[in-house]
Amino acid sequence: MAARSVSPGAALLRSSRMFSIPNPIPSSPTDYSTATKHHSATATKPYPTHLTITTPPSSRMNGDWGFKRPLPLKTTTKQTVPYVRVRQLDSTEHVTDFQSASDHAMTLKKFQELNLPIFVPTAQTNDRDVLARHPRSVFEEDGDITAVEPDQMQATENKRWKFKGPWLAGMADGEFNKWLERSVRTRRSEFRAYLKEIYAKELTEERRAQAVREAMPVPPEVVAEDITESQFLDYLRDLRQDRLVLYRYVSRFLDLAPLSTENQYLHTMKLNRSQQFDRPNPYGTLGPPITHPSAGLSYLRTPNFMDNHPIYGPQKFHPVVKARVLKPQNVETGVHEPAIGIAGFITDRPTDQKILGRTTHHTPRGNPLSFLELEGGGGAKLYYQVDSATVDSGGRVRINLSDPGNNMTELVTKEMLGEDGAKNEVYMNALQDSSIPNLAGDLITQPTRKRGVHMYGSNESYGLGGPGA
Repeated sequence: MAARSVSPGAALLRSSRMFSIPNPIPSSPTDYSTATKHHSATATKPYPTHLTITTPPSSRMNGDWGFKRPLPLKTTTKQTVPYVRVRQLDSTEHVTDFQSASDHAMTLKKFQELNLPIFVPTAQTNDRDVLARHPRSVFEEDGDITAVEPDQMQATENKRWKFKGPWLAGMADGEFNKWLERSVRTRRSEFRAYLKEIYAKELTEERRAQAVREAMPVPPEVVAEDITESQFLDYLRDLRQDRLVLYRYVSRFLDLAPLSTENQYLHTMKLNRSQQFDRPNPYGTLGPPITHPSAGLSYLRTPNFMDNHPIYGPQKFHPVVKARVLKPQNVETGVHEPAIGIAGFITDRPTDQKILGRTTHHTPRGNPLSFLELEGGGGAKLYYQVDSATVDSGGRVRINLSDPGNNMTELVTKEMLGEDGAKNEVYMNALQDSSIPNLAGDLITQPTRKRGVHMYGSNESYGLGGPGA
């Protein structure tokens, strides 16, 4: 049976991005070391893989989501927010396979309310305090590079995040062997020619340096054609003994994602050979990100902006954010750190609390992190200052917290949420009083204006004085 022909207009609409759903992106890379551990089947994935679709309330009540068949009202109307993700438009049962997408959609909204820029991760995992002091945006011009000229690849290898080759440390054995057969073994002759060019440059520099020491004329430049096969084979044998230099040449030839320098290979360095150790790549320890380092979550470049309070005006510090203690620390055995949930993400406690250790267990801020809260609904809650956020190689968002630097910042946030313990009558009386106390406890005397009927256009209505002025 011949397939039914499609008109050119219908084919154009089907292939256009406006009238079609894009293909889902791959899921996050699997950590093979956690294969034997238990994972929840209903847990939220690190990042969305399908398109999120919404509809206005009027169409939602009719089940109209823009597809050729309506979605069932019994399922879609029970959701708080109208967000769905479609896994398959036409399944074998001729139904639309969909589910709620409010998890990722609401998490994105919560993160954007933090007004938090995305920073480049540090080269080492224990340098979070360095990141807090000297943050570097992922949108800096020297690091946000996707189109690199061939002569600029070596100069930007410790700054950029996009590479042609894979990250070898994150590949399994079978995947690595397939990559060797498919992409590496066929380029052996090209690599030998590349090494000959490097050897020719080294010989040129060596001969010119010797000529300068002996006050001799500058020798001509050595080219790859001048190198004999025996000289090149001796160079290869010598190069195999220096793993750091050999991997550097292989990495630049294949444009591989960087790896952190291992201390165990430092003793293999050859003597009398100049070595250059550049600033380590921030993605050398955990691998480069699978997408842009910002992941489209935030496009702010700096946290150096001022928040404006509706009552107290511009604030020196950013407002603190309420966090929930999801899992307190096991004080008896100390097998795990407390898990803190903030804006839909899981994060660790601040670095200073880790350093102090058990000394903070019985403090007002350390007690909720050490012991399970059974009285309050939803567990213990604390206010933290959100310092920075990064996106790791697996697409997971890492948020760094710190204790509030000013107690008044937490008080102002609680006042806005109505959690400061004061009743509405206190604020009403304060607004009617001529003297309003500020945050520091001082009295700011403000003249009160008499309420009543006044004439528009008079000097009193413009605040220039009373009737007798």
